Amino acid sequence: MKTTISTLAVLLFVAGTTVTAQQSDYQVVQDFRADYNELVERVDNAVSSEELSEINADIDALEADNSGHSSLIDGYIYPNSFEGKISDLRSRYAAAENNVQVIESLNEKVAELEDEMAELRDRLSALDEDSQALANRLERAAQNERRLSNLVRQYRENLENRDAFVSDLLEDLLKRYQTMDAQTQEEIAAAAEALEDNPLDLLRTILAEYINLAERETGLDSEDYLRMRAQHGYFSEVWDNVGERMASTYAAEEPVQAKQEIDDHLDAWLASVDNKLWNALSTSFNQSGVQLPSFTSATAFNNALNTYVDEMTEVSLGQNSEEDYEMFSNFSEFWNSTVKAEWGEFLVAGNVLSQGDIAAIDVKVGSWGQAAEPVSNLMFILFLVSLAVIIGLIVLLVTKKE
Repeated sequence: MKTTISTLAVLLFVAGTTVTAQQSDYQVVQDFRADYNELVERVDNAVSSEELSEINADIDALEADNSGHSSLIDGYIYPNSFEGKISDLRSRYAAAENNVQVIESLNEKVAELEDEMAELRDRLSALDEDSQALANRLERAAQNERRLSNLVRQYRENLENRDAFVSDLLEDLLKRYQTMDAQTQEEIAAAAEALEDNPLDLLRTILAEYINLAERETGLDSEDYLRMRAQHGYFSEVWDNVGERMASTYAAEEPVQAKQEIDDHLDAWLASVDNKLWNALSTSFNQSGVQLPSFTSATAFNNALNTYVDEMTEVSLGQNSEEDYEMFSNFSEFWNSTVKAEWGEFLVAGNVLSQGDIAAIDVKVGSWGQAAEPVSNLMFILFLVSLAVIIGLIVLLVTKKE
């Protein structure tokens, strides 16, 4: 009886030990699976280098803690293996590391773009405030001619500073986007979604302000509006070169519409400038004693100049008087000292007159000068004197004979 009981106790002990060992092995495998799944989720969701650094340390710890149970784990997760799971984690980690590097690189580009946008926005805002302040002062100083002249000069300097700033911005855009490769364009397009301000919005703001400037009553003259038209010409030229790339980069969902909006702003700006320019040019010529035919476009302005010079040349050929020569001298002085010397650069840059147009008028002005130059009366006077002498001699001879 005692022998039977002892044998039974031994069997129960062995069985209990076996069950305990099996439960312990099972727990090891379950803990491994839980830790593995947690690490997979953390790797897949990692968005920073700091997170990846912690995950890498935890992968090393998981491998070190379970390497002694690798055979046991292999048996429970067959056909997978302990080494395969660790390798899978490291592969996921490597892929996540590449993704995080791309994300951080794009974030840096976004930060740089936002810094540039903030700086440009601040500078533009400061120029707007200066411009508006000077415009308000011009209105208040309308009764003081000397002060008004000084404020107009300051206002023009502000416009020149604005033009210089915008020209620098456009030159930077031209350099940046004209040579941009496809990969860089795709990276910036991806980063653009995180920008608080879109560069296209900045261009729209600049154009809207230019339109507003052109429409203000500020006492500006022909040269000022010609400078505006020249600035418009440069802006249009740069936009033609980089517009499609910028629209595709910063308005990837609707690039055609985005580009068309800028095109419409450019058209509105040109219309606002022209609305003042042609009247200002006509006034400038009238004040200089040159009555040009009416014109409301660049082509009509060129035609008006040619028509005026042609008609005055015909008049000079017919009359050849001192008055004709004075009119020629007056036009020639204004044409050379003001139109060509002061306005020439803006006329060409603003597509008002080409170099060929100016040269053609120069030739006609030269012909007018030759036609208007008065013919000397000396020979006619000498003829009359000679005739009088001859008549006197005849009368004297007749008298002596009598």
